[in-house]
Amino acid sequence: MNDLLQTYNQLSASQQKQLLAFADGLLLQQKAKRSDGDLRNWKEKIKSVSMWNETDIATLEEHIKNMDNWKIPQW
Repeated sequence: MNDLLQTYNQLSASQQKQLLAFADGLLLQQKAKRSDGDLRNWKEKIKSVSMWNETDIATLEEHIKNMDNWKIPQW
């Protein structure tokens, strides 16, 4: 561990930041949950994200129809 710390201390500040970012990436990969193929939990979780009713969908469809009429400002 002392060797690692000595090597780290010999790096420039920008190289130290790069090394820390790389280590963070490794930790994220390690924490990433592997799929077991069972989607039941995911389906329950995604259901709680949002629920649209018929009014919401109608509003969205109306805006989609008018999308071609948008006036884009010229630069």
